[in-house]
Amino acid sequence: MRLKALDGLRGIAALVVLVHHSLLVVPSLAAPYFGGSEGGGRAGLLVNTPLHLLWAGTEAVYLFFVLSGLVLAFSLRSGSFQWSSYFPSRFARLYLPVFGAVALGAVVMALTPDARPDDSLWARHRPGDYDLPAILADLTLVGGTSIRITPLWSLQWEVVFSALLPLYIYASRRLHVALQLGIFFALATLGAYANVASLKYLPMFGIGVALASVWDALSDRLASMPRRRAAVSWVPALAVAVLLVTSFWTLRKVLPADLAPAVTLPLILVGICLLIIGAANAPLLSDVLSGRVFGFLGLISFSLYLVHEPLVMAVAAVVPSPAMVVFVALPLSIVVAVGFWLAIERPSHRLSRRIRRGVEYEHRLAA
Repeated sequence: MRLKALDGLRGIAALVVLVHHSLLVVPSLAAPYFGGSEGGGRAGLLVNTPLHLLWAGTEAVYLFFVLSGLVLAFSLRSGSFQWSSYFPSRFARLYLPVFGAVALGAVVMALTPDARPDDSLWARHRPGDYDLPAILADLTLVGGTSIRITPLWSLQWEVVFSALLPLYIYASRRLHVALQLGIFFALATLGAYANVASLKYLPMFGIGVALASVWDALSDRLASMPRRRAAVSWVPALAVAVLLVTSFWTLRKVLPADLAPAVTLPLILVGICLLIIGAANAPLLSDVLSGRVFGFLGLISFSLYLVHEPLVMAVAAVVPSPAMVVFVALPLSIVVAVGFWLAIERPSHRLSRRIRRGVEYEHRLAA
């Protein structure tokens, strides 16, 4: 099962992460991420209002996690799905592009000057040399990444979830969907409060798996609504979703600092679920996201996610103003991502399919 609108949504999320990192080179926009103040004005509007959705990189990664759970659970519906071929093909599809991204990142970082004293806190807090231990950590992922190429941190949890998928599927078939969602939301909230990464992030994939178990019934019910009524109903629903997704930033100044992440995380996740359901079922939004532009972004979304950050830092080192970085890094990253997709990601997909067919063939011979 493949939904074009969800591919488009994934493409937008990858673009949001790119904009996020491009704006973090601006000192006033990076400061709130390190406990500082954005200083008000236009920076305050971008940080403390729902406009933060335009560069909500962390929340976009949460959306990736929920989408991964949903899409991988959908893949089990295929009549040809076999666990024996799933594991090698899935890991090939994840790791081969990562290897390419690490190689590209190492070259770009070697050519990029170190951060200057007047650079943003985000730029100055990045580790220095990309040495062999850091490269090995990024190539293996599961033991934690080096943070030299920060998007790779999420791939650690993608790999762990992919390995644990049978347990998620088992739970989805044994527990009522409401109980699944309650458990996963509670665990993620506890993880945010206790600052335990695995407890915070792995339940997000489970939310996607749980959604998959009721997706058809939910979609059928929404599809039965008259189109005009559905269009009117989705406007406030999506507006609420935006408010929920950006709730950490709009509420952080009125909540205790130690409680804000845990209090707002379940709100953010509800908002993300609404966005995913809306992307596939809201008539106008679904049509737009299924179009060619967003389909293209969805196609290159993984490549764009993997390659953009070293390019952002390289651009920041040469342009005269941090505010200009996004206007240069965005088109540059898209062009490089297209090349990366052609040279690395697409061949990795083909190899993944060959591995799957090979394992399935061996399985049939042994039967």
